[in-house]
Amino acid sequence: MGILEREIAIYRSLSYRLGSVSIVTSGDAEELDFRPSLGNARLLYNRWGLSPNSYSLLAPWLHRSALRQATIYKTNQPDGAWTGIIAGKIHRKPVVVRAGYLWAEFNRDEGGRGIKAALMDKLQAFSFENANRVLLTTDAMKHQVAQNYRVPPEKITVIPNYVDIQKFKPQSDVAPIKGRVCYVGRLHPRKNLDLLIKAIANLPELSLVLIGQGEQQSQLEQLAHQCQARVEFMGVTPHDQIPLEINKSEVFILPSSFEGHPKSLIEAMACGAAVIATDVAGNRQVVKHRQTGLLCAPTTEAIQAALVELFADNALRQRLGRAAAEFAQQEYSLDRIVQHEIAMLQSVQVDHQL
Repeated sequence: MGILEREIAIYRSLSYRLGSVSIVTSGDAEELDFRPSLGNARLLYNRWGLSPNSYSLLAPWLHRSALRQATIYKTNQPDGAWTGIIAGKIHRKPVVVRAGYLWAEFNRDEGGRGIKAALMDKLQAFSFENANRVLLTTDAMKHQVAQNYRVPPEKITVIPNYVDIQKFKPQSDVAPIKGRVCYVGRLHPRKNLDLLIKAIANLPELSLVLIGQGEQQSQLEQLAHQCQARVEFMGVTPHDQIPLEINKSEVFILPSSFEGHPKSLIEAMACGAAVIATDVAGNRQVVKHRQTGLLCAPTTEAIQAALVELFADNALRQRLGRAAAEFAQQEYSLDRIVQHEIAMLQSVQVDHQL
């Protein structure tokens, strides 16, 4: 999906600073192709060819010799977090369950119902309940987890997502393309890209580039053709190329109906882009309205009005872009987040020894 580099950078950095990190993955031997991206991290993959669900239950035993050597187990997202919990029970090690988004809640918001939705909720609750520490990305998520899952607040640590500011930064030698608007993410109904395309269609002087793939692509391509909107579908783009595409745009937009802690938005801000985001959970935790970007309602009319305002005021775009870059670099740099991560891991280890 083109997001491996975005997810793996923190573990690569930890592998150099901690000396030893192992990554358990449900992928098969093809995962070995990614070893050059992993730094000093060791790769523990599904060499038995098991189904992902079976492997998620058996991995703590199958990799037992490596897992016994670990000090702490940490999961990356709620989906599959039970593997870490089971490993912790078997090998008597502390477990950190991280949630960059709330898996069960996202499923419900996307229309998930029935037995599968109930099972996802139970698995997420099981993981939170049995973790030694729950790691979340926003204070809003902390409040939600503490309230809905009865997790004691002192058991929760908030560490936001990071951005590699060595890659995602303003590029003074790149001239923005006049009227170009950029979006990075999945082509999914939750992202409200149909509303964005309709807004762009009403502003013929603007063009839109969509970076990413998803189940809604053919529908969006048809809509863009019908509306005669100037839309370019770039598909999956190498992570290293995305900073250039953002810098080539005058505005970045994230029109979602909800988010966790949106990395693409933080990356765009770090590039010094003037950003527009819908005023919904996740986005409003990152963008300060009229200070580091614009927030608007998730409607075609509001998105269009925000675009009109930014493109009519060059000084406003520049001011918001500079403020966004400064904010992202101060709050979300990879080095800063790694320091918080190491402090959290040390705290969990101390608590477990008491």
